[in-house]
Amino acid sequence: MNTILVQKQRKILEVIESKNYEIIPTGEPISKSGIQQLLEEIRPVWIGKNLIKRVERLLPVDPSSACQRLFNAATHDLKEKILIIGVDLANDTATNYKLPPIKREEDILEYNVSKTIDLSYRMGILTRPEWRRIHRCYEIRRDLEHEDEEYEAVLEDCFYIFKTTIDVVLSKDPIELLQITDAKELVESDKNISISENFLMDYKSAPKGRQQEITSLLISFASDEKKPDIVRENSVELMRHIRSITDKTVTIEMASVLQNKLGRTGITLVIAKIAHACGAMGYFKKSRLKDFYSDIDSKLKSVSSDWNKQTKICTKLEDIGGLMYCPKEYYESILTTLVQYYIGERSYGQYSHSRPVFYSNGAAPIIYRIIENESEKANAILEKMRTKSPIKDTIADKYLLRRFEDLIDVSST
Repeated sequence: MNTILVQKQRKILEVIESKNYEIIPTGEPISKSGIQQLLEEIRPVWIGKNLIKRVERLLPVDPSSACQRLFNAATHDLKEKILIIGVDLANDTATNYKLPPIKREEDILEYNVSKTIDLSYRMGILTRPEWRRIHRCYEIRRDLEHEDEEYEAVLEDCFYIFKTTIDVVLSKDPIELLQITDAKELVESDKNISISENFLMDYKSAPKGRQQEITSLLISFASDEKKPDIVRENSVELMRHIRSITDKTVTIEMASVLQNKLGRTGITLVIAKIAHACGAMGYFKKSRLKDFYSDIDSKLKSVSSDWNKQTKICTKLEDIGGLMYCPKEYYESILTTLVQYYIGERSYGQYSHSRPVFYSNGAAPIIYRIIENESEKANAILEKMRTKSPIKDTIADKYLLRRFEDLIDVSST
């Protein structure tokens, strides 16, 4: 036990020294430690409360009790923030992480300290580093409550509690929880949406339960054929913007929701587009992905030299992430067809001087982007194509070779 306390105190000392605070030996006036300055960082809503005033009065004469009361204030503040987010989300989070159930506001107020800290972390009020720091404060506070001949509170303990509880909890405003209606109103616009940084920040800080509710709504809108096209497109666009900031567990749950929509029909282009937009495509079963890309491979080959059809199918392929999720069994075959589309055909006749190669103006830039995104993965296969039919035969012409080299260049950067 003594070894653990020594290690803990060393960590506390490191924090204090890094901030250039003066460490006062036991018995010296605590007023010299700089702790009082930390109180100035507490939010105004707490400054005027009796609990904080009591902390200020106790600090010079009984710092141990002052620390305990300040930690109690932080715990109460966490509970208030949980209440602001809502009992429903709190209960969902508690159920998901096997914490005591929450059916009413009183249950939150009666939650024990350790579980309150855990629930705050799971709901997104605390980050993982903050959660660890507050738990360490809780351990110190328990030691302070049972001071005896074996353990006596020192200034480092008090400073750590003051510094952490104020920095992590009492100085921070409650998060403004993003509402489901905020997302609903945004995508139900009659024009293409513009997504603000403020919306993205609120979504990122939202609890997992709220992220799940919003993503479920967007999936529902995007897959509903009765919704106007603009609403469906806006829903997909919003999913693209929030994909990278959505909690991974939420994304996995959305993959399960989408797979349940498929039944026995397999992946459709609509579901694939939605799944890519929300980041769930990579979590689909491999057997379903193989069937889907086998169908894509067949459709690409059937288009032949029809430029309009090439543009349409390449647009759909880009909408579902290009070759990002393509199984290795079909990767080279699909890539070869795309390369053939891009290279085009040698032109002859009256236009050959001004345009020596004919190709789809619509499909070519899309294919360029798809291969650019694949970079080195595509580049290795492209290099092999030089010596294999049908590409080997095609690039014997210097003009077609130039277009092939364009793809080599973009995939190697």
